[in-house]
Amino acid sequence: MKKLLLVFIFISKILLAQDAEDIEKVKKIYAPDKRTSIFEIIYKPETNVLLGKTNLPDAKKALLAKFQTLFPTDSIEILPYSNSTFQHKAIVNVSVANMRANPAESAELASQMLLGMPLTVFEKQRGWYRVQSPDHYIGWIDGSTMTQFTDEKLQEYLEEPKVIYTQNYGFAKNDTVDNAYPVRDLSFGNLLRIIKKGKNFTLVQFPDSVKGYVSSTDIESTESWLANTNQNGNKVAEGGFGFLGIPYLWGGTSFKGVDCSGFTRMTYLKQGILLPRDASQQALKGKLVNTDNDFENLLPGDLLFFGNTQTLRVSHVALWIGNKSFIHSSGMVRINNFDKNSPLFDEYNLNRLLFVKRIDADVMMLENKNLYKF
Repeated sequence: MKKLLLVFIFISKILLAQDAEDIEKVKKIYAPDKRTSIFEIIYKPETNVLLGKTNLPDAKKALLAKFQTLFPTDSIEILPYSNSTFQHKAIVNVSVANMRANPAESAELASQMLLGMPLTVFEKQRGWYRVQSPDHYIGWIDGSTMTQFTDEKLQEYLEEPKVIYTQNYGFAKNDTVDNAYPVRDLSFGNLLRIIKKGKNFTLVQFPDSVKGYVSSTDIESTESWLANTNQNGNKVAEGGFGFLGIPYLWGGTSFKGVDCSGFTRMTYLKQGILLPRDASQQALKGKLVNTDNDFENLLPGDLLFFGNTQTLRVSHVALWIGNKSFIHSSGMVRINNFDKNSPLFDEYNLNRLLFVKRIDADVMMLENKNLYKF
């Protein structure tokens, strides 16, 4: 009897391992990156149930096909939940909204989203909402930092004329007088509805309908701003200097603080191009640049990727500015170089340089076209 029990346990472990392997196979095909997709599913053999959630209907379909010989009970929910009490669309209504890895203030800061950015809302836990930004990044934000919209109302809002806040920092105020108090703070890249334009001040409206006055010189219509951006590498590099001294912030993607990829993302956003969130994602864009001949082939605006030279895993990114120099966020946004005779020589990063990429502005602008409506 004991031997039979041991055999049963052994066979059960083999089956469990096979089940886990089948789930992992589907996950690798449909949801290889947990930053941009949800695939949280397990199989419970004791009850023959597939349990969990995903935002990918095709992944669920493929998984059920894998398990079809077992005829499991399907308890996989598709996000967003069809019976949810919240709207499935929203817009960021604060200057910079923090996106966290889990629904808690103490959770890791995964990214940040700027005022006016549209979101897809998947689920709710207490006052936290799991959302997806236009570039598909997924995380949790405090519900007070966004305004929910129906699909129809969101489309109406996105089609309305907007202005972009072009200064690094600032405020919308309750009046135009000198002693007016702030209504809400602002940061570069924030998008606002324009209510009434004046010579010195413009009345704007936030996604949650709050109104405030901003200096007319601090904003520009999104159409005019995009028309005046210059996507060549020199302009991108030039914009990088404006971030010097800003402190490093893990998960930061705004003028309030940036990590390494947050910095490169913001420098390109200054020229109207929205790069992916993380360094490993940015590394998939652009064309490889030959780094031979003492970096003579590099041009300002090129992206330098660093990491493990054995596994080729990318863990850091910097912006080339020419003359063997680059800007990156390391402790703070700073300049370093590959000149061994310079006090700014960065031997550590030189030894872990993996490759360099050049971003094709036309390609990225085309990819961005329907992502983040300026």
